[in-house]
Amino acid sequence: MQLELPLAVAPVTLPAGTLRYIQLGSEVVGYRFRRARRRSIGMVIDDDGLRVAAPNHAPIAEVEGFIREKARWVLKKLSEWRAAPKPPLVNWSDGSTVALLGAPVTIALLPGERGINMENGRLGIGLAPRGEPAALRKRAIAWIKEHALSLLGERLALYAGRLGVPTPTLSLSSARTQWGLCREDGHVRLNWRLIHLPLRLIDYVVAHELAHLREMNHSARFWAVVAGLYPDYKQARIELRHCNHRLPIL
Repeated sequence: MQLELPLAVAPVTLPAGTLRYIQLGSEVVGYRFRRARRRSIGMVIDDDGLRVAAPNHAPIAEVEGFIREKARWVLKKLSEWRAAPKPPLVNWSDGSTVALLGAPVTIALLPGERGINMENGRLGIGLAPRGEPAALRKRAIAWIKEHALSLLGERLALYAGRLGVPTPTLSLSSARTQWGLCREDGHVRLNWRLIHLPLRLIDYVVAHELAHLREMNHSARFWAVVAGLYPDYKQARIELRHCNHRLPIL
């Protein structure tokens, strides 16, 4: 669910990524706050916990009022995030595996080479002399995100065509509790970790978010739009609920 509140008030400037704290009931909650070019406040819980983004014109009092208004949702999602089983850690070593599109892919370190490529179930990663493990990991994740952006863009264009709408602007998210969202301005954000899942589940998430272009809710009319795009959506929803805790930590 996208949590947003339209605002039209005076500006306040804070550094991007400011760590702030707010009292919600009996709990003090820390959150990362940033300004963004957007029309409303948005909240997401990802690897770093709660993150809040707000328009440049929104005063911090309005931002905190919004968070308090959604306190029950925030505390519930934070509790789920803390209690969720820890996903497996990917070991970026020769012969280890990572799931891509629902299938295990073997990591192959290639000394003396520079690029990254995938073929025949093997993810080949060039290994520079004296290459640091952290640098190798960073390069591999960047490649996977780029691959995810390309694939998700293709699926978004495909299902937008079926819905009869222009392909929306797409960006990637790193949320831990949200596969995707469609903003009121038509901008779609999809979780790059979808690249780990089978294509049928990726397509369900894409169809779900695109359906919000017709119905910005989860009414019976909304689900009718989803069914028109993705008839087997009920089974996909069930499978998706059990996927998040199994996604690897890269």
